[in-house]
Amino acid sequence: MKIYCKYLPLLVGFSLFFGLNGSLADKKKSVPLADKALFGNAQRSGRLGDDQLVECSGIDTSLAAGNLIWAINDNGHGPFIYALRIDGRSMGRVLVVGAQNRDWEGLDTFLWQGRPMILIADFGDNQQQHDTHTLYIVEEPKLGGERFSESSTVKLAWRIVFSYPDHKHDAEAVSVDAAGGKVLILTKRDNPPLLFELPLIAPDYPIIAKKTAAVRQIPPPSDEDLLHKYGKYRSQPTALDLSPDGRQAVVLTYKHAYLFNRERHNSWAAALSGQPQTIPLPLPHDRSDFRQREAICFVAGGRALLITSEGHGAGIFRLETR
Repeated sequence: MKIYCKYLPLLVGFSLFFGLNGSLADKKKSVPLADKALFGNAQRSGRLGDDQLVECSGIDTSLAAGNLIWAINDNGHGPFIYALRIDGRSMGRVLVVGAQNRDWEGLDTFLWQGRPMILIADFGDNQQQHDTHTLYIVEEPKLGGERFSESSTVKLAWRIVFSYPDHKHDAEAVSVDAAGGKVLILTKRDNPPLLFELPLIAPDYPIIAKKTAAVRQIPPPSDEDLLHKYGKYRSQPTALDLSPDGRQAVVLTYKHAYLFNRERHNSWAAALSGQPQTIPLPLPHDRSDFRQREAICFVAGGRALLITSEGHGAGIFRLETR
């Protein structure tokens, strides 16, 4: 993600903002906590400033304009992509012509043949009832003025219609490996989560995703989690992003985020089967502006992460990773 951003000077110490490492992490698990030297300080860079962006389910940085991020709403909010400054200020929205928002749950930006592109994943399926799902790909709209006009539109570049090879799945985590010509999808409700791959360029007819791995290193809910009303869902993956250099993948859950390293020439299936580092996040009931985190992306060339949540005016938080 080729973007270098300035952030608000409100720094919050990692141990204060993200809670005490020892209490938030399940020490009985083998997944190690990322040390403070790696993840430095957490910083609130702003909040989602578009009043229509109330169920943010995906974000990523613009590859065409500095200091710009793209975001989407999930089902019931129309086929729009939302442009925001890095501090969350609204820059308008763009209608994706020819698309439907059945349940948009993931977004990723990538370069394809030198062009900045956006992939939008319409694959949410809470009831696991749909036979096929659609990935929409558009060329990134260019910001010509101070903000996008109310009539701004973008046409589809192509779409990928797919089904799963075994049974119906719900998913919210997607990312593009443009160098490898692949789309990665991580399921949400399976235990363990399952990793699927699709070709980035696909035929016009529906295709079948390829199952490549079971991601077993994300810890299941702890006994303490299960005491809370929605604690049993805390280990479900809600977002996925790949670093610009292709050496790391980050998986967001309702509880924590997990950073997986990828050795050179290894597959993503091998990388996500390895041992991650845990990025401790505040428990959902600890922050009203960060309760249902469903969006994460690398920024600053992979040296930091942005995370945000569903909810009106949800906070946008930055974590240094290198």
